[in-house]
Amino acid sequence: MELKKLVMAMAVTGASVALTACGGSDDDNNDNDSAFVTCNEETKVCTLEGTMTENYTLTKDYEYRLSGLLQVGEGNVDLADAAEMQAVKNAGVTLTIEPGVHVKANSDGVLLVTRGSKLIADGKKSDNTIDPITFSSRQDDDFDGLGEWGGVVIQGFAPHYGAGNTGFCGGDVAVTADVVCNVEGEGGDFIGNFGGGDKADNSGVIRYVRIAEAGKVAGPNNEINGLTLQGVGHGTTVEYVQVHGNQDDGIEWFGGTVNVKYAVLTNNDDDAIDFDEGYMGNIQYAIVLQNQADDARPVGSNDPRGIEANSSDEDYVPQTAATLANISVINGPISGAARDENGDYIWVDEDGNVVASTDPEADYLGAEPGVRFRGSVNVDFINSVVATTDHNKGCIRIDSSDHDEDSNTAKIATPVNLVNVMASNCGLSDEFPKDDTTKDSVTATGLVSEVADFDTAWALTNTAATVTAPTIEATDNGSNFVFDQTTYIGAVEPGTPAASAWYAGWIIPGSLDD
Repeated sequence: MELKKLVMAMAVTGASVALTACGGSDDDNNDNDSAFVTCNEETKVCTLEGTMTENYTLTKDYEYRLSGLLQVGEGNVDLADAAEMQAVKNAGVTLTIEPGVHVKANSDGVLLVTRGSKLIADGKKSDNTIDPITFSSRQDDDFDGLGEWGGVVIQGFAPHYGAGNTGFCGGDVAVTADVVCNVEGEGGDFIGNFGGGDKADNSGVIRYVRIAEAGKVAGPNNEINGLTLQGVGHGTTVEYVQVHGNQDDGIEWFGGTVNVKYAVLTNNDDDAIDFDEGYMGNIQYAIVLQNQADDARPVGSNDPRGIEANSSDEDYVPQTAATLANISVINGPISGAARDENGDYIWVDEDGNVVASTDPEADYLGAEPGVRFRGSVNVDFINSVVATTDHNKGCIRIDSSDHDEDSNTAKIATPVNLVNVMASNCGLSDEFPKDDTTKDSVTATGLVSEVADFDTAWALTNTAATVTAPTIEATDNGSNFVFDQTTYIGAVEPGTPAASAWYAGWIIPGSLDD
């Protein structure tokens, strides 16, 4: 954790430059010698880097540049006992970002909010004012980059469950708020630890926030997502959030209980929605628009899917459970399909043999389904549409779990409940479900296989998209979350004018253009 140690040292010794107060409101007691902020009062530009150990507010009066790691609080250290955990909570600080602030990051920029501290990034949308908060790269202002900086990582004291069904991070004890956990976070050595037993833990507010061009790769299978939620509790508010052009996942939940409403996930290079490691939560209203360019290629080993929920094989975590409703997934036309030396798609049969493109049973090598549920995750997928283009890969793939990696023992089925799901341009093929073990664990009612017809507001105009409202019951994570009981399939109610849609005005201009 050399980078973290370096940043903490900076906070203790002070930077060797003259610092001036910058961008803070009076009630936050911003200090003139804050080690994490340096401002030029002539240009009104502030540089953010270091460990923040006092409350601070970013205001619209300044331009902010995220240079290196900005760590909010010091809760990502190893905690020995409940007393140390309480000390971290007592020392927690809050970074407040006012509506309209645009934080522009250098290539090494990362915002890390550690457990015990909070981010209050509460943008604004009203009849007279639209003021989202934006995080993006410093390289330009057109939001068309990919992996140009790190991303936003939020950590909390909510539960996490270990791979291989090793259970709750606190051990073989009841899940209570006083339990100490130390789960090593993904994203780089500086990420440190997260987790605990407080399902209701509060890491702040993320509302009307746009995160663009992020996704720095720290190493193999060790990436920073646009918005990473590590052990974040349901006391945290996450709604009206967009992640655009991230090199890895749009939003990924590592355990925790935080619910999300109103998400726009566009042009991300890997999965748009990804949850695992014992996440227990609820998601309603999300538009996923993967890269629609025919020649688009994912970076590295990415396998872009609209939704991936994983608890398979060595990552078997049967505690992972979620309810998803009113999700619109528009998969990319190739989603990682391989090409030969002439640039043509490589077609294979079900056994992986290369065949001619005229074979009706063939598919692009490496093409990905729009949604993949695998490995004994418990998922209710309701009033949602999954659409793909130009290839016959299944809309929804459901895999059982080889939980012990022993082919001689039975796999564990993945329990999925599908209600009023429309599959467009890909049908419900043999990928749905993938294998015999899981077939009997899937329940499905109201399935529709027809081409989705979206209007300019991304609402479905298909007659079949109007349904009798099912009873949508939330995953019990202690939050008393209540779903809107909708009578339509998809993220936007049919008949909604584009200018009145819930995403209108605050998302990145043009990001939902197909």
